[in-house]
Amino acid sequence: MENLEAFYDIALTPDEYRTKLTDLKDGFDKIYDEHEITKDNDFESFKNSDMNLLVIAEPWCSHCMLNLAILFKLAEEAEIDVKVSLRDDNEELMNAYLTNGNKVIPKVIAIDNEEKEAAVWGPRAPMTAVIQKDIMKDMPEKGTEEYDAAFTAVKKEMKEKFMTSPELWDAVETDLKQTLAVK
Repeated sequence: MENLEAFYDIALTPDEYRTKLTDLKDGFDKIYDEHEITKDNDFESFKNSDMNLLVIAEPWCSHCMLNLAILFKLAEEAEIDVKVSLRDDNEELMNAYLTNGNKVIPKVIAIDNEEKEAAVWGPRAPMTAVIQKDIMKDMPEKGTEEYDAAFTAVKKEMKEKFMTSPELWDAVETDLKQTLAVK
């Protein structure tokens, strides 16, 4: 996509994004505070990447709670700049990074020193997708009366799993480092 740097320039800093968190603030803070970044070869490759990171996210999204808490800590420890573009305020950017035709977030775009897209991560790590699929396996058909109540329960269960699974946090961290390291 052209103009990535223009979106980056007007995007939120991690601190600005964190001020927008409401219902998910406690979960975000818990993950951020408790997760320890693994300083392995993947970390060194990530740290040595000449890039900025632009994230498409929303503060109401549980997947963003999980992934951005880890990404912000990873980027901070690797001294890589990261900014967040809100999905609902930046339709042009989101439409350039659809997942199977849908506006699924978060998406993380590595921008190289030539202001070009160097790598894209998201919307979730493979382990997160497996967990989500398992939790949602017995969902009623979308559009039915039962669906809304079931979906609310599923969202609560996923949020709880995201907040309490260090194994998942490690898997997200590894996937972020391996996908976004720019040579």
